[in-house]
Amino acid sequence: MNNNMTPVARPMHAWLLLLCGCMSVLAAVVIAPVLPQMQEHFSATENVEFLVPMALTAPGLVIALLSMVVGIVADRTGRKNMLVAGLVLYAAFGVAPVFIESLPTIIGTRIGVGLAEAIIMTASVALIGDYYSGVQRERYLALNTTLSSSSAVIFIAIGGALGEFGWRTPFMVYSISIVLALWALVVLWEPKREAPQQLMESLTDEEKAMWNPMKIAGICAVTLVGGILFMAVQVHIGYLLHGVNITAPSTIGLLASLAQVAVVVGSIAFRFLLNCRWFITPVRLGTALSLIGIGYLLIGSAGTAAEMMVVGAMVTGLGGGMLLPTMMVWNMSNLPPHRRALGTGAWMAAFFLGQFFTPMVVVGLQEMMGTHAAAIGLIGQFVLPIAILLLIGQRVFRNKAVSLA
Repeated sequence: MNNNMTPVARPMHAWLLLLCGCMSVLAAVVIAPVLPQMQEHFSATENVEFLVPMALTAPGLVIALLSMVVGIVADRTGRKNMLVAGLVLYAAFGVAPVFIESLPTIIGTRIGVGLAEAIIMTASVALIGDYYSGVQRERYLALNTTLSSSSAVIFIAIGGALGEFGWRTPFMVYSISIVLALWALVVLWEPKREAPQQLMESLTDEEKAMWNPMKIAGICAVTLVGGILFMAVQVHIGYLLHGVNITAPSTIGLLASLAQVAVVVGSIAFRFLLNCRWFITPVRLGTALSLIGIGYLLIGSAGTAAEMMVVGAMVTGLGGGMLLPTMMVWNMSNLPPHRRALGTGAWMAAFFLGQFFTPMVVVGLQEMMGTHAAAIGLIGQFVLPIAILLLIGQRVFRNKAVSLA
C-alpha cells in the first residue's frame, strides 16, 4: 500500500479483471460447436433455425440494452460489488439449460446470462481504467483481447469435446465464474470516489474537454458493425464446417479453436505495434478490416474445400484479433474519469448489439445466397474495398486521421 493506505494495482489484479473479461468469450463460443445438435434436438420448435443461434447471441441484446444503465450505476455506486454479483449470476443462469427442456425457456436463461455479462464486462473494464493509466492501460486492454481469444481456443475445444456427451454438457463450464467471484471478493477494492462536485473540480481542462458524446457515438457506430464482423464466423463456424462435410462436434471444436489461435496472434501483433507512431487508429482499422475482408472472401469461395474454409476462418480471426483492441482502445482513450463506466457501457452496448444482430444478418443473407459460406463471402465483397479506401484515405488526409487516434 502507499502512504495514503490506498491499495496499489499489481499485475495480479489486472489478470483477475482480464479473466473476468473472458466470461463474455466463454458465453459466445463454448456452445458454438453443439448448435447443430441443439437445432436437431429442437427441430419441432417453430423458427428453430433462428432461435438456436440466438441461444448463443441473445446475451448480446441484453448487454446492448443494459450496459449503459450498468455504466451509469457503476459510475455512481462503484464497481467491485457489482462485479462480484455479476459473476454469481453468470454461473446461475449459465448452467440452467442443463436442467431445462424448453427452447424458449433456455433463451430466457440466456437473457439472464446477458444481464450478468453486462455487469461483468462494464465493471471489469472500468476497473482496469481506474487501476491503471497511459500505455500500461492500453497494453492491458490489448491483452484483454489476447487472453480472451486464448481462452476461446480452450473453451471451443472443451465445448466440442463435451459436446460428444450431449449438447447440454458444455453449459456446465459456466460454473467457473464462481471461482472468479470469490477471488474478486477477496483481492479487489473499490477505487476512492469523490463527490460529483469535487470530482468535477479535480478534473483538468484536458480531461473535461475529452468528453465528446458525438465522437463516442461515432466510435460506437463503428463498433456495432465491427461486432458483426468479429462474430459472424465464430457464431456460424459449425454451419460453415457442416457445409464442407465436417460434422463431428469434437472436430468442429478443434478447427474452430485454430481460428481463435489466429485471433490471439492478431491481438499480440496489435500490442507489439502500439509503439509505432504510424500505427494510428485509421491504420489499425484499415489493416484489421482488410484481413477480415480477405478471410470472408476465402470462405465464400471455399466450395467443398475444407482446407480453404479453415484458412479463411484463420485469416478472419487474425483481423478480428486486431479489430477488437483497436475499437476498445480508441473508445477508452476518449473517456474522462467521471464518464469512464458510462462510456465503457456504451461501447459494450454497441459491440454486443452487433453480436446479437449477427445471426439475423448472416441467416438473412444465407436465405438469399443459398449457403452460410456464400453469405459470408458477400459481406467480404463490401468489407475489403472499404478497408482499402480507409488505408488510402488516411494517407491523403493524414492530419485529420491523426486527430482520430
